[in-house]
Amino acid sequence: MNKKEIVYLVGAGPGDAGLITVKGLNCLKDADVVLYDNLANVFLLSECRGDCEKIFVGKEAGLHYVMQEDTINKMIEKAGEGKKVVRLKGGDPLIFGRGSEEAIALKEAGIDFEIIPGVTAASGASAYSGIPLTHRNLVTQCVFVTAHERTDKDSPQVDWELLGKMKNTTLVIYMGVTRIQNVVEKLINGGMPESTPAAVIENGTLISQRTFVTSISELYGVVSSNNIKAPALFIIGPAVEYHEQLGWFENKPLHGKRIVCTRAEDQSQSLFKLLYEQGAEVVPFSTIKTELSLPVKKVRDLLSEEKFEWIVFSSENGVRYFFELMNQEGLDSRYLFGIKIAAIGSGTGKKLNEYGLIPDFVPIEFTSESLVKELSLSENLPGKMFLRIKGNFLNDPLTEGLTSCGANVTTYEVYKTYPTKPAQLAINNLIHNKADAFLFTSMSTVANFFNILGNDIAVNLLNCSLALAIGPVTAEELKRRGVEIVNVSEIHTIHGMILELLGIL
Repeated sequence: MNKKEIVYLVGAGPGDAGLITVKGLNCLKDADVVLYDNLANVFLLSECRGDCEKIFVGKEAGLHYVMQEDTINKMIEKAGEGKKVVRLKGGDPLIFGRGSEEAIALKEAGIDFEIIPGVTAASGASAYSGIPLTHRNLVTQCVFVTAHERTDKDSPQVDWELLGKMKNTTLVIYMGVTRIQNVVEKLINGGMPESTPAAVIENGTLISQRTFVTSISELYGVVSSNNIKAPALFIIGPAVEYHEQLGWFENKPLHGKRIVCTRAEDQSQSLFKLLYEQGAEVVPFSTIKTELSLPVKKVRDLLSEEKFEWIVFSSENGVRYFFELMNQEGLDSRYLFGIKIAAIGSGTGKKLNEYGLIPDFVPIEFTSESLVKELSLSENLPGKMFLRIKGNFLNDPLTEGLTSCGANVTTYEVYKTYPTKPAQLAINNLIHNKADAFLFTSMSTVANFFNILGNDIAVNLLNCSLALAIGPVTAEELKRRGVEIVNVSEIHTIHGMILELLGIL
């Protein structure tokens, strides 16, 4: 069946990537081409296929500005090639989003289209600031209006004086940061009381959201004194007073905290998710990457040559890459029948669960030393055959500890860790913008962090912030390099690091 040329105008929501609709997300996952701008959360692009063409059609400060006509022509061009095109738009395509203009142009070009609605900024900012747009005891109507009118009109399109006379109304103003003083004057001239409650919500639904509640007479002063920048939304009306009772988003324990994550990018999604749930602003700064090793022996040959009694995993990477090797040979967990499995921590254990395995042994404290010590108390280790799954690191206290107890240990390297260097823009951002905490999950993340920034800059950044290590080995590496105070998570897991942050910040 030949592909049908079609464009989907998809509302991405007001900022929080989780607010996109299911239908919109499914379109995004199946798209051949995605045209996106600044108002759509770029994290949504990670949902696209690997071969999807992503085209930026917004405005970048000091770089370029894509004209609306060019965006429309690009949609038509890509659809004409028989590709499934998604035009990803912030908020809702038909609410101050120029989606109707794009749809009309597609119609005139004979291109099929669908419009997938999105959560508009008013609904998102209202919910995330705890300010209801309607309330049966106070507000019977709601008006959405833009303060950014077209300059080619002979007379104003918005009658602000008339809006100032409306009672029992919530007034939501889009795109009004630079014009709010003039708007307020017109509303008051129209009869709106100066004491009318008003709120400005900056970066609504994003982790950087800020909400300020005042009266309309003080609104401009609040915007100026707090350096409010676009995107920001204004909500005016009696229901604004509910913010104190219903505001929830900015009350999250890590809201407004900038947390730098140095973990490998392909391992970071679970950590990012946990931080986002607590309201933190996540700064990805991956210092390492991992990839599959190609051991000299195949898994089948290794396991048939030696009768191992234990397999020991010390990381999620070890589990993931070991089973990738097994899968390449057409093997699954059944091939490990009769072999006991030890995991160094709960995270590694959960990763094993994904492959249908429950570890036979997990130490109380998630360190190599504890695993050896606790296992030696329950097992007669001398002469036992162990298969140690590991990466390409040289220092391996787990192998050394088991060997010192008399066990016969065969190491099997299934993955390699390489240093990686973030883009210069990310490095500059890290140096010039204060962070509340830096998270380190291994010795290699520490070593490469210092290599990227240089010792002096790295030490200065960490000594002016919170340095958090996942365990004692990582902590010792930070101290060795000159970090004065290093916090160590009591539970040596990603979840443990989050708990530690919650207790400190």
